Amino acid sequence: MLGVFNTINIGGKEIYRGNEFALQRDYIYAGEITTCTGKFCADVVAWKYADLTIQWDNLPQDQLQAILDLDGQSVNMTFSNEKNETVTEAVIPTTISAKVTRLTDPQGNIAWQGIGLQLKFINAHSLKEA
Repeated sequence: MLGVFNTINIGGKEIYRGNEFALQRDYIYAGEITTCTGKFCADVVAWKYADLTIQWDNLPQDQLQAILDLDGQSVNMTFSNEKNETVTEAVIPTTISAKVTRLTDPQGNIAWQGIGLQLKFINAHSLKEA
């Protein structure tokens, strides 16, 4: 086991964290207006994690199968955030990109390279949580 900081849990399945798992935040705006001079004005009311594509250099067969079993419905994803806190967020897996290469080690274990999974984050958070 690589440890909690090297794995994520998507839909109840432990999966390696992926390359450059860098979370960013998007702000959620309300009361948007454009003035007659073209200036955009809005109130920031909340934030959410920005949509993310996770890429893997190497993924074992069982973990790839867990990703392929995601059916586009909302699932929970648990991961460690930038403060090393365990966070659970609702996500929708939207696209699985695969330019895959199959590898088999001398013991017969199968792994895949070139897997990508695009996720849309659903949960909105209070600005006080920022």
